[in-house]
Amino acid sequence: MIENLVEQLDIILNSTEITPYTALARLLISCFLGAIIGIERQFRRRDAGMRTFTLICVGSTAAMLISIWIPQTYTNFLNGDPGRIAAQVLTGIGFLGAGAIIQSHGSVHGLTTAACIWVMAVIGLAVGAGMFLPAGITTLVALFILLSLERVEKRMYLDGVNKIMTITCSTSTPDFKEIRRILVKNNVFIVSVSYDNIYEKDMAIVTYKVNLKSISSYTELFSEIRSLGYISQIKLMA
Repeated sequence: MIENLVEQLDIILNSTEITPYTALARLLISCFLGAIIGIERQFRRRDAGMRTFTLICVGSTAAMLISIWIPQTYTNFLNGDPGRIAAQVLTGIGFLGAGAIIQSHGSVHGLTTAACIWVMAVIGLAVGAGMFLPAGITTLVALFILLSLERVEKRMYLDGVNKIMTITCSTSTPDFKEIRRILVKNNVFIVSVSYDNIYEKDMAIVTYKVNLKSISSYTELFSEIRSLGYISQIKLMA
């Protein structure tokens, strides 16, 4: 009996025809793969967690199943293209990915989650097309990237922590090169920078996303920046 079940399962998984059984099998596999990446995002307390990634993967699989099923069932559609609906999934998923990206104080957050959403949609499409091995390998590679390459990123950022530094200047024309020189001198790695000039009040607000060691003493750094003479406020936030 077990041999019969294995044989039936093999037939279902390798079938190119969409039946209720093949659809069910592919949706279950998609649900499992989506949950794997979703759990990793959930542990990191991201807004898009296990439910979101599972739904994205299952929805993409369902779209692929429909793409295959329509020309298979309605044979009078001579121009039926199994990839048409699936192609629109990748376009539409971009809007969901954009919603995961947050821009604040000149820095961008959520790019990794947005990329995961796009990759999860591709995995779902692969499962829907019956490409189980590529889908499984892609899931494992994505999980490896999320878990392992973070250490490499931290080493590239001097093993420090990312913070937002806001410097308020009492002049609309501060010496940006000198501020940068002071930051670099104190081993502060600048990730990104943005600034606002308020000419009516003769003020400028410079916002840096920086990476610095958490054990660093900020007093000496702040004192050196204030020695420029036109610094009215310095904020350092996580």
